[in-house]
Amino acid sequence: MDPVSFASLLEKGETVAFEALFKLYYDKLMHVAKGYLVRHEDAEGIVQSVFLKLWENRVRLKNTVNMNSYLYTMTKNACLDQLKHEKVKIKYLNSHYHKKLAIQRQFLKDEAASLLLKNELEQVIIKSLELLPEKCKKVFTKSRVEGLKHYEIALELGISKKTVDNHISYALKHMRFHLKNFTTLFL
Repeated sequence: MDPVSFASLLEKGETVAFEALFKLYYDKLMHVAKGYLVRHEDAEGIVQSVFLKLWENRVRLKNTVNMNSYLYTMTKNACLDQLKHEKVKIKYLNSHYHKKLAIQRQFLKDEAASLLLKNELEQVIIKSLELLPEKCKKVFTKSRVEGLKHYEIALELGISKKTVDNHISYALKHMRFHLKNFTTLFL
C-alpha cells in the first residue's frame, strides 16, 4: 500500500489502515523517541500521542505524500517539546529550591542573631538585677519571677504594700536604665 493510499484510507476513517501504520511504524518511532528521551515510559507516551494525533487529524492528511517523514517529524517535534518542558520544569524546581534555601539561610541567620540577642539580654538582666539593693532585688524577683501580687509580697516579707510598690517602682526604673540599649531595638 503506497503512502497516498494510507492517507486517503485514514481520512475515510479506515481503522485497518491505522492498525497497519501502527504495526509498521511503532517500533521505528519508539527507536527515534528513545534517542531523544531518557525514560522508556516517556518515549512510549510520545509515540502513543503521535498515533493519537494522527488519528484525530486524519481528515487533514490528504496532502501528506510521505507518511514516514510525517510520522518521524511528529515524533521528533513531540520529543523536543517534552525536553523543553522538562528543561523549564527543572529550571523552576532549581529556582524554587534556591529560593527556599535562601529563606532557610536567612532564617538561620535571624535565628542565630535572635539567640545571640536573647543571651546578651539575659546577661544584662542578670547583671542589672545584681546591682539592685538586696531588699529591692528580693521584692522585684518575687513580683516578676515568682508572679506574686504586691500584697502577697508585703505579707511574706513583713513590710507594707507601699514599701513593695516603692521597691518595684525603683527596680523598674533601674531595669529600664540598664536595658535602654535593648528597648530601642523594639521601638
